[in-house]
Amino acid sequence: MDRLSKAADQAARDFLKGKRPPREFHVTVARNAILDCLLSSPEPDFIARICGPVAHPQVREEARSVIRKIAPHLVTLAGRTAQECRA
Repeated sequence: MDRLSKAADQAARDFLKGKRPPREFHVTVARNAILDCLLSSPEPDFIARICGPVAHPQVREEARSVIRKIAPHLVTLAGRTAQECRA
């Protein structure tokens, strides 16, 4: 994992943490969505693919719930990720 991926992973974990640790799948979806926003996702158009008709219905619904949760904050999370990567 490179510096940008590590920074995105940390931003995703910080955002998703609550009373219990977030599920790894949720962290992965959030991390890749942040990287997709920065045009550095390991899978091109990650958000469209994971939330689209190609994904398995259960995966798609769970991914959509994570994307809906972070969507209003995605630009802020991407900015924080880029800033942490530069530090």
